[in-house]
Amino acid sequence: INATNGVAISKNENIKIIADNFVYDKIASTLNASGNVQIVSLENDLLISAKNINYNIADNKIISKQTSNIKDNQGNLILMKEFIYNLDDNLVKLNKVKVIDVNKNILKLDLAYLNLLSKKLIGKDVFIDFNNKDFDKQNEPRLKGLTFQGDEKNSIISGGVFTTCKKNDDCPPWQLSAKKIRHDKTKKIIYYDKAWLKIYDQPVLYFPKFFHPDPTVKRQSGFLMPGFSESSNHGSAFQVPYFHAISENKDFTLTPSFYSNLNVLAQSEYREINENSVNTIDFSFLKTENNINKNHFFSKSKK
Repeated sequence: INATNGVAISKNENIKIIADNFVYDKIASTLNASGNVQIVSLENDLLISAKNINYNIADNKIISKQTSNIKDNQGNLILMKEFIYNLDDNLVKLNKVKVIDVNKNILKLDLAYLNLLSKKLIGKDVFIDFNNKDFDKQNEPRLKGLTFQGDEKNSIISGGVFTTCKKNDDCPPWQLSAKKIRHDKTKKIIYYDKAWLKIYDQPVLYFPKFFHPDPTVKRQSGFLMPGFSESSNHGSAFQVPYFHAISENKDFTLTPSFYSNLNVLAQSEYREINENSVNTIDFSFLKTENNINKNHFFSKSKK
């Protein structure tokens, strides 16, 4: 049986299929749909778009071997090369997955499973490119790992590695590797368990526990993104800044820098913005490998 510009309802009436063309094979108990195919999940408020699909009515499964996408009511978009949708358990198997979330972060997975009821996504070979619009343009924050499981509140990566260094053919100047990395999407904080700081792929510092705001955060007390810099006088340096929001108009940042020549620089900056004035105070202390100490103090006020 052939039909055009039609609508089909699944046997358990939990999805609606809209397409330009339908071919129904009664003997094989299959329904093929092609041309602007849309699968509307009536239970989960999801929309699946595809070029063509095969609906095995007996097995209650929908299969597509071509590039498709899923949109949810939160504004997330999932792109995949192919999928198998099991209507009985609301589970979708996805291959070569790319997820663009509401914050424009990009998640890539080689193989994944999506539970449409719990909105939980699990997969392997994960790579995350964080949205960089509020971050230093010289940095490219990203995270990769072995396995991934996530829902609307949390993402958990095992065997994870995080860095903000600009992408190149060599290993990044610094990275944080951990047994487990958890991204709390509500608090916008990245937590690490059993983490190593590596500089040029060499372990330098061990943190049983560590956390910092994710790259989308503009103002929140806590550790900021680690940084890596070069100085003609002191060589390479690694920084772990700590930011404290005192009030709506007052904050300060403490930034210790550890140099490759064993020099240590502790720098702090206090900022205050009032209705008719702006105040900045900067203080630093440098201790060299030869036990020579240097101080710096700077203050500026505008009215």
